[in-house]
Amino acid sequence: MEILDSRQLLAFQALARHGSFTAAARSLSLTQSAISHSIKALEQTLDTKLFERLGKTVRLTRSGEALLSHSERILARMLRAQDDIRLLEKPGHGRLRIGATVTISQYVLPSVLRELKESFPAFDISIVTDDSRGLMEMIDKGDIDVAIALETALSERMTKEFLFEDCIQMALSPLHPLASKEEITADDIARASFIFYSQSSETFRLLEQGSSQNGYRLNTALQVGSMAAIKEMAKIGIGIGLLSPWVAEEDISDGSLTFRPLPWNDMVRRWSIFKDPRHDGQLIERVFAGICKNVVDTLLLRTDYLTAETA
Repeated sequence: MEILDSRQLLAFQALARHGSFTAAARSLSLTQSAISHSIKALEQTLDTKLFERLGKTVRLTRSGEALLSHSERILARMLRAQDDIRLLEKPGHGRLRIGATVTISQYVLPSVLRELKESFPAFDISIVTDDSRGLMEMIDKGDIDVAIALETALSERMTKEFLFEDCIQMALSPLHPLASKEEITADDIARASFIFYSQSSETFRLLEQGSSQNGYRLNTALQVGSMAAIKEMAKIGIGIGLLSPWVAEEDISDGSLTFRPLPWNDMVRRWSIFKDPRHDGQLIERVFAGICKNVVDTLLLRTDYLTAETA
C-alpha cells in the first residue's frame, strides 16, 4: 500500500481552503503546476477524484470531504512529532500533557503545577479535562501522557500508580433535617432530593450501582458538572450534595456544610495516575507523581482533621 505524501496533503488542504489553484499556489509559495501535479498524484494514490472542476474554481467531492478531516489530523500529528523531536534535542526542555477530571483540575492541580513549573521551567506543560473514561481513551490514542482519574474498566489496560482513595458522602446545609438526625433510614433517603455530578461520570455510575445493590432509591433534584455548584446548591437547601469532603475544606471550616455518610457506607473511589504501558516514562512524570502524592496527602489530612472536629 502506498503511503500518503505530506506535501501532497498540504497542497490538497490549501486547494480545499482557497477553492482555486492560483490562490492555493500563492498560499504555499508554489507554482500552479506544482499544486496540480500534487493533486493528480494524490488522486492516483487514492484512486478517486477529490475535486470537481467548476471553471476556475474547484469543489470537494464526497471523497475529498472525507480526506479533508483525516488530513487535518494527520498533519497536526506530524507537526506535533516534529515539535517533540526538537524538544528532545534541547537539554532541560520537553513536554508533559496532563489529563485530569474537573475535580482534580480544580482542587489538586493548581498546587501541583506551581511546584512542577518551578522544577521544570523550560517544559511545555498542558492540561486537558474530561471524565475518567474519556481520559483513558485519550491516553490510548496518544493525546495525553498521564492522567489522574478514577479506576474504570478501560483503565485496566494502562500502567497505574495508586494515588489515594476517598468516599462519597452526603453534603448538607446545617439546617437540613438530616444534618442532625441520629440515624438516617431508607425512608429518609427515599424522601430526600439529591444533587448529582454529571451523569456521564464514573462517580454517577458508582452511586447508581451502590444504591441499587443496597436497596436504596436516590431521587435526583439536579445534575450538574461542577463540584462547586453542588456545594452552593446544598448550602441553600436545594438538595443533598453527593461528594467527598476533601473538595469542601473551606465549607466545612466555616460551618456552611456538614457531611454524613451514606447509609450503605461503601462508596469508596480509587484515584490513580495512569500512563500508556507502551511508552517509557520521563523524569518529569515521576516527579509529577511524587508532587501529586504530597499535595493530596496534605489535603486529606486537613480535611480529616476538620471533619473530626465538626463530628
